[in-house]
Amino acid sequence: MKKRTKITLRTKIYLTIVALLALIGVFYAQNPPPSHPVPFSGQVPFPTGVAAAPDLLLVSEFCTDNIDKLDCNGNASLFATLPSFGSCREKYLTIAPSQSVNSVPPFTPRDVFVTLGDQVFKATPPTATLFATLPGCGSTDHSGITFDHFGTFGNDMIVTCQEGNVYRVNGNANGNGTATFIANVFASGPLTDGEIEGPAVVPIGFGPHGGEIWVADESNDAVHAIKNNNNGTYTVTQSILSHVNTEAVYVIPNPPCTFTPAGCQQGQGNGAFFLAEQQMFQLVWKYPLLDFTVPPIGGNVILTSESGADFADTSLIKVSGGNYVQSSFGPRVGGTNEGASMVDCDVPTATPTTTPTATFTPTATATATATATATFTPTPTATATPTPTPTVTPTPTPTPGGFACVESTSISGGFNNSAIAPGNFLWFSSVLKAKNLPTNAVVHVTFTNQTISIPGFGTVNVPDATVTFDPAAVDATTTFAGAWSTTVPSDIKGNTFLSGHGVQIPLGLPGSARPVVWSGTISIDTPGVSINWQWAAANYPPPFSNDAGVMVKPTDKPTVAYPNNDHAGTPECCKTTVVGGGTGGGGSNFTGSLSSTASVCR
Repeated sequence: MKKRTKITLRTKIYLTIVALLALIGVFYAQNPPPSHPVPFSGQVPFPTGVAAAPDLLLVSEFCTDNIDKLDCNGNASLFATLPSFGSCREKYLTIAPSQSVNSVPPFTPRDVFVTLGDQVFKATPPTATLFATLPGCGSTDHSGITFDHFGTFGNDMIVTCQEGNVYRVNGNANGNGTATFIANVFASGPLTDGEIEGPAVVPIGFGPHGGEIWVADESNDAVHAIKNNNNGTYTVTQSILSHVNTEAVYVIPNPPCTFTPAGCQQGQGNGAFFLAEQQMFQLVWKYPLLDFTVPPIGGNVILTSESGADFADTSLIKVSGGNYVQSSFGPRVGGTNEGASMVDCDVPTATPTTTPTATFTPTATATATATATATFTPTPTATATPTPTPTVTPTPTPTPGGFACVESTSISGGFNNSAIAPGNFLWFSSVLKAKNLPTNAVVHVTFTNQTISIPGFGTVNVPDATVTFDPAAVDATTTFAGAWSTTVPSDIKGNTFLSGHGVQIPLGLPGSARPVVWSGTISIDTPGVSINWQWAAANYPPPFSNDAGVMVKPTDKPTVAYPNNDHAGTPECCKTTVVGGGTGGGGSNFTGSLSSTASVCR
């Protein structure tokens, strides 16, 4: 009897995607897109941060302490484990390039660093140790990290804090780095709040803001720049570019190189850019070298969008006539695009390779000499002030009834492959982030006419909700009396609870249900204010409280009632009983992982 081979659900999804991409290729043949991403690995659960070198590819997991290493076939193995931190967080990675020996004190090239809120860890298999703490950083998530390859910031490590702080971190002569605050992106200028991530130092001569730190601002759909004045001061220029839901900035090496570690055949792991899609299919995607060499685009910049919001894209930034020119580098990978990495050609390989010039031999105390690889040579360009490329956005129409904007909205997502046991509860929660809040007026956001449709179960109604942003509020609170009411300070950082509902599933549900769709009407009473919202679902065995007794945490930040770092929407009543299912993996993921983002009243 012929032996049957069992194919897992994730493998089926993976193969389906490959087949669909092959079919799409037929249609693209007549009008080829600028990029050709393909699935590379489905072995990292909720992949988030990525760091790539010619012989090393690392990916962090969203809801565990693990940093995984991928081989040329996408197979994952454990690289290092961070100290336990107790919740799902975005951990971003970087590998020290050869230029980092110029930092004072110096780094050791090939050392691996990981962000975790206001801390930076050095990952030395099989563990990780604290390397630096960011003074004044109040965020527990979303900290970005990179290295200066071009020398305008002393070849230091550059780290960003979500609320706007930017830091230079020097090397490890004494085993630990020192983080120095250099600027807050929102300290002055028209934008006073936002969420920065994904920094990069761009090449010297790359347009008017060449040699500067560029940071992505997800909330304001923008890229900001920080210039080193070389006198101990720094100049911030806000909104040098517009880009929807900007996740990160990446410099394309000139020329680019590939991830092809020893023992792999050319064509196996030879991608030049790797991107983590965290939620929809949880895949690491590979962009082939030809995407960056035909035509050659080394020395330019890539921008990514986290969510699939309207007009979100992966963009290529070039300089023409002294101005920045944006074009699509799509197709954008569907889902929640988190960390990514060009293969860093300046990271020396683990085994020294004889070359016509000096080579780097890593030892405990050696001073590194850069491996002979081509680097970007700046070409003088005009220094005219750039005109940021506008992003087309829908204009909300003023409506009667005391609201400046009323819009119908929905987000479609799906559950992971963990089944929901009969009788269990799904705790659905949604969160928002508001933009352009006034500092001297109260703003109300309401969410009405809400429904959640669940395949294999049906459609449920969700109680109405109101979020009040009050400049006079000193604490965040959420109450329920037939409808949700949340009040938070207007200068709140991170996510704020929007709405929620517990749904019991009497007969249970199989895993991988999709599409799960949360719909409703969002109204905002103040002109100019807009929001981004997301939802999640966590699986709780009985008993589980009704909505009135859930004890919802209103924000990501500690509050008087809940002095912890649990995510907004956490059901504090019952969080310790959470199990895998819905969009969460159980453990410390009390709300489930968030969906893609929808923008309202833009």
